[in-house]
Amino acid sequence: MIKFKKGLNKTKIFLSFSTHMVTDTYASFIIGLIPILAVKLELSLFLVSILTSVNFISNSLTQPAFGYLSDKYGIRYFLIAGPLAASIFISLLGVSPGYWFILVFLFLGNLGVAAIHPPTAATASHVGGSRKGLVNSIISFGGAVGFSLGSLFVIFIVSKLGLKFTPLAAIPGIIMALVLIKFDSSIFLTETQKVKISFIRKIKSLKKTKLILLLLVMFAAYSRDLTVLSMLTFMPLYFTGQGVQLINFGYIIMVFILIGGIGGLFAGYYSDRIRKRTAVIQAGLSISIPLFFLMFKMPLSISIILFILAGFFATSTLPLCIRVVQDIFPGNVSLASSMVMGVSGGTAAATVILVGKIADYTGIIKAINYVLVIPILASLLLFLFPLVRSKYR
Repeated sequence: MIKFKKGLNKTKIFLSFSTHMVTDTYASFIIGLIPILAVKLELSLFLVSILTSVNFISNSLTQPAFGYLSDKYGIRYFLIAGPLAASIFISLLGVSPGYWFILVFLFLGNLGVAAIHPPTAATASHVGGSRKGLVNSIISFGGAVGFSLGSLFVIFIVSKLGLKFTPLAAIPGIIMALVLIKFDSSIFLTETQKVKISFIRKIKSLKKTKLILLLLVMFAAYSRDLTVLSMLTFMPLYFTGQGVQLINFGYIIMVFILIGGIGGLFAGYYSDRIRKRTAVIQAGLSISIPLFFLMFKMPLSISIILFILAGFFATSTLPLCIRVVQDIFPGNVSLASSMVMGVSGGTAAATVILVGKIADYTGIIKAINYVLVIPILASLLLFLFPLVRSKYR
């Protein structure tokens, strides 16, 4: 059980958890809408892949900028603006007049998603004490809960009211922003504001061994993100093509992400107790690969089970990657966290566009099988981490 020195710490964790949960709800809206938009707009797999790529490039690749700004100016404004922008813009998807408007709203809304990730991740470093891994996992779990509910939430609105009523989905995000405005600004102050040396200067002054450690963790995170994003992009079409109703697919995605978040809680809990955290990352990636591969060769019911189990192992590696990179850069935890959550995720999202183009020629199954080569390579490369770290020490 986590021991808090001050009641303020509990409040910070709760607000970070809640903000992460509410804001990430909007990040998964596009997943639930893909089958509807693909039919309505007659989209190819390539155009579908651009939807999810823009979604995740915006909320991932821009995170280092928000991480730098939150380290420099404090996290309050980003925590307030995040859910507000995400809820307003992404809830307009259902009333967008065309494909290009959808891309614009996805990009703008997901800037709000990006804005809250570095500061919420940094909270664990400041208030977690010796249990940073667990607190990091708790806050990450908030995002997993929100992300798991988002697609189901928008599917429910569309199924019951129609596509034109998606703006109603903005209400939770607006309420979250108002709650954050209510709190005194002092509650959001963090130690990162005292840091004098910029992250960029630290990167330039890094020893070669420490830079290699960072790149190894980022590649592992990239492989995880590429695999999961490919699944979230194409499995809506695959499962609905197999006869799964849209609302039932919403439940499948909810369980897929939620189970992965629970896996992250376990991984974070044990990451505080073991020294070889990268070994747990390797295990998560290695176990998920055959499960993802076999799900296309099984009957539908078993395929769904394998899909969910694979999500448990793959998604659970994210809090561990964050914890490892925060240990490398303890003085810039917001920006360091954004390197894992942002740069690797954004690069993976950009790669999904290429996967979509491949899928147009080879089909969904072969394209995903090609993707699974990347986490295999990442798992093998992580064997270098303890060797490089021993030289750094």
